[in-house]
Amino acid sequence: KGFLEVLDEHFYVHLSAANPAEPSTYSLNGDWSLHELVTASGKAFEQILGKCKSLSHFLMEFCNMMELTLKAQGEPEKFQRSPEILTRILGDLEHCGWHNLGHLSVAGDEIQLNYTDSRKQKHWLKVHLSPEFPAEAPSYDTDLPVAFEFQWHKGQTLAAVFEAFARQADRLVPFWEAMADLDARCWVLDPPCPRAGDAYRRIALGKNVSVMVVIDPHTPMTLPRLEFTGPEAEVSLHEKAVQDNVDRWDPSASISANLSALLGFEVPSRENATSEEVDCTCGICYSFLLEGAVPDKLCQNSRCSRPFHQSCLSEWMRSLPMVRQNFNMFFGECPYCSEPMSCRM
Repeated sequence: KGFLEVLDEHFYVHLSAANPAEPSTYSLNGDWSLHELVTASGKAFEQILGKCKSLSHFLMEFCNMMELTLKAQGEPEKFQRSPEILTRILGDLEHCGWHNLGHLSVAGDEIQLNYTDSRKQKHWLKVHLSPEFPAEAPSYDTDLPVAFEFQWHKGQTLAAVFEAFARQADRLVPFWEAMADLDARCWVLDPPCPRAGDAYRRIALGKNVSVMVVIDPHTPMTLPRLEFTGPEAEVSLHEKAVQDNVDRWDPSASISANLSALLGFEVPSRENATSEEVDCTCGICYSFLLEGAVPDKLCQNSRCSRPFHQSCLSEWMRSLPMVRQNFNMFFGECPYCSEPMSCRM
């Protein structure tokens, strides 16, 4: 059993024979794609067996049959747009400005247009055209933090789509300015490489505490959603400070200044703090993000309070002989201070 490679395609096969000298005892099994190919060949299994005198002969005949069938299937016929539609698309792109064209597929079914906002930041719009275009509306992908919607009808143009995208990008400039302020004036843990479409930042506050700041792209200067992670006692203090100082939020001030006013202290940045002061990394793998997860399993010893990824702590406890298991839980100790800890298996 194993894989057969035919015309750069791989098929799983399991060939067995009760008596290698007797083709009638051969049995062939495989995956669904192999079954579909044999069906497409129009040949019965017995037809191939009838010509064979050995296992190797059978495999050779079987591979020849598969190769002929694959060649007969060939590549599906590619869709060709009419010259009139292609002329219309090219005319629309000329109105958009050739300097804004990032990509145009050979078939004319995918277009990327780029727009540079007032901050000199480039944003992209991908337009996907179906074979029924322009009767059928295009679909869109963008790097914006909000969905791009355009009311299409047959008389609309791609230039109108691009203009609507540019207007939406311009309206989002205050949002990107707010995110840039957080990136410059706070110790951002996540995302490690922010993109234009990311509407959140997880910021280190010190003492193994971080806060995820989620900003509404439409109203970036209003109070954002704040989600704290860290030792329970420290998190409670921060949540109370936010409640007590919520009236101090000033829409005309920067996001970073408002966060400092809410929390009652200057938010750490890479200019005014050290990595030791804001360390929120996992105590086992020494990283913050692990497959998108943050270290949210904490030692409850207030003198330790080390954070761990759930998966790291589970693997750590799994390797220790003295750890107890109960249902889907491990019961063991903190790797640093031996405080009792538990985690999911």
